[in-house]
Amino acid sequence: MQVSGRRRFNIVSASAEQQSGQELYQQTIQQYQGRILSPSHPQHKLVQRVLNRLIPHSGLPAETNKWEVHVIKDEQKNAFVIPGGKVFVFTGILEVCQGEQGLASVISHEVAHVVAHHSAERMSSYAVLYPVAMVASWALGWQDIGIWPF
Repeated sequence: MQVSGRRRFNIVSASAEQQSGQELYQQTIQQYQGRILSPSHPQHKLVQRVLNRLIPHSGLPAETNKWEVHVIKDEQKNAFVIPGGKVFVFTGILEVCQGEQGLASVISHEVAHVVAHHSAERMSSYAVLYPVAMVASWALGWQDIGIWPF
């Protein structure tokens, strides 16, 4: 789906993007284990309520992503969405948002990254740049800089 009309380089399939998102999701859940608020927590309910209002306007078919909210008890002023619809919001940003409207701005920005397939675009550029960096480092005699897979 083209969102902005901007031309972009993308050689990563939707299924590969989803698979990468699933792996990142598992890593993130493990990393923040013990700090993820329960679905009954008021801050989780706030984020879920805002997400439920935004998703119907995202342009994404409901079956594309299984949207899940995770609120992490942490002072970071950040939020992110992993491909596949996994929404992570740090409690630190909730103070900055000052309510549902501010939170809607933050979440809609993060959802837009998923809509525009920015992670697939980024993976595509790495697929091109990594081999170029390997060849350049070899040509310059920098084999020991840590980018070689062997």
